[in-house]
Amino acid sequence: MIEPIAYYNPETHLFPEVARNFADTDALDPEVLYLILDWKAPRARTRHRSRLAKIAGSFNAAVVNIAAELRAATGPEQQLELLLTKWGFRLPTASAILTVLYPDTFTIYDIRVCNTLNAFRQLADARWSPTVWREYQRYTVAVRNAAPDGLSLRDCDRWLWGTDKRESLRKELAAPTFAATN
Repeated sequence: MIEPIAYYNPETHLFPEVARNFADTDALDPEVLYLILDWKAPRARTRHRSRLAKIAGSFNAAVVNIAAELRAATGPEQQLELLLTKWGFRLPTASAILTVLYPDTFTIYDIRVCNTLNAFRQLADARWSPTVWREYQRYTVAVRNAAPDGLSLRDCDRWLWGTDKRESLRKELAAPTFAATN
C-alpha cells in the first residue's frame, strides 16, 4: 500500500522503492504506473489509461504485460522501443517510466533539459526508429556531460531541469511589469 506522503512527492518518497521492488520482483503495481503517468503528464494520464486498457483489455492487464515485457526485453533499446511502439507512449512519458524503473540507465527526456542543452528538441514527437535510439543515447550522454561531475544520472537531469527553471524565473522577474493601480 502506498503511503499518502508518497503522493505529495513521489519522486522522493516512492520512486526509489519502486525501482528496488521492480528489480527484485519484476512486478509493477497499476497504482504506481498511474502515479508515474500523473507525475510526468497529469493532463494526459486518463488518455494513457484508456489507451493501455484498449490495447490489453484493462489497465491492470496492461501494467502486468508492460512489466513482463520490459523484463523480457534484451536491453535498454528494446525496452524503449516497446513503450514507443506497442504501448503508444511518446518519448517524454516512455523515458519517465523507464527512468523510474531503471534510474541508472535512463534519463527523462524533457523540454526544459533540451532548453538547457540547446539541442534535442526534435525528439519530442519522434516515432520509434534506430535513429531515435541513437539520438536518445546522445541525449543521455549530453545530460551527463552538461551537469556537474559526481551526480547520478537522475540528478544530472534534475540539475539541468532546474537550470532552465531558474533562467525562466529570472527572465520573468526582469521583464517589465504593469504598474500597480490604487
